[in-house]
Amino acid sequence: MVVTLSLLAALTFGAGVAFEARAAVQEPQELAGRPGLLLRLAHRPLWIAGLTANVSGFALQTAALHRGSLVVVQPLLTTSLLFTLLILAGWERSPLTRPQWTAIMLVVVGLAVFLAVSSPGESSQGTADAQAWLLCTISVVTIVAVASSAGLRSHGTSRAALLAVAAGTLDAYMATLAKAFSHSLDHGIWGVFRTWTPYAVIVAGIASLLFISTAYQAGRPTVALPIITVLDPIVAVVIGITFYGEHVRFGGVRSPAIVLAVMGMIAGLVMLTRDDRVASDVVREEASQPQ
Repeated sequence: MVVTLSLLAALTFGAGVAFEARAAVQEPQELAGRPGLLLRLAHRPLWIAGLTANVSGFALQTAALHRGSLVVVQPLLTTSLLFTLLILAGWERSPLTRPQWTAIMLVVVGLAVFLAVSSPGESSQGTADAQAWLLCTISVVTIVAVASSAGLRSHGTSRAALLAVAAGTLDAYMATLAKAFSHSLDHGIWGVFRTWTPYAVIVAGIASLLFISTAYQAGRPTVALPIITVLDPIVAVVIGITFYGEHVRFGGVRSPAIVLAVMGMIAGLVMLTRDDRVASDVVREEASQPQ
């Protein structure tokens, strides 16, 4: 059930990414990192469609995290990029190239080997004390603040890369909050609003949305997409292991197999997101825009 919910969430997120990214790249650069960017995007039907899909994806992700662990759910969510590519290929009647199929196979096989060999625990405690939350939040805020501050002062590739680091880190933190929120639902529909989790999810969700939109808006999809796509599950797995007490099995022949699987999955994701054709499909960047 955890795997099914995670893949359904990935499918929904994959459909939403294309819509949001296409809308964001059309906005002026001076709105980068400002709430006004979201206000302008809110008037674009394409962006609203993407947001609706992402809200649905979040609901499925929350259900998956309620039953499963971050070390299982977040790596599976990386397949959202594959779904985006497959959906667009069918929509535009444009067959995938051999390099794209190779990249897809690297991701799928790498993910399958990682889950099979590391045998990650499907469940976790889902709770943490106040000190752990404070340390986790300070770490995330520090990374996001430093990366975004440097990114907003930069241009071109550096701008896209630094903003993507902030976006990917914040997106992983959102998954941590989503897991806490999912367990708060045990208090009931009304009881959950007497906890802090829904309000933290809303604030972090708006911030995550702003930074992801800003990273897309930087106009370097072949830089921003791979960083966000790869950094999100890596940070989420690290948080899951250190924060929620989740585990994966290492030792013996498992270690090199896990390393190779992760490297293969990352290589496939980077190949896809740095493919000019994929990037133009996902973000609809102007062909004449310099890279």
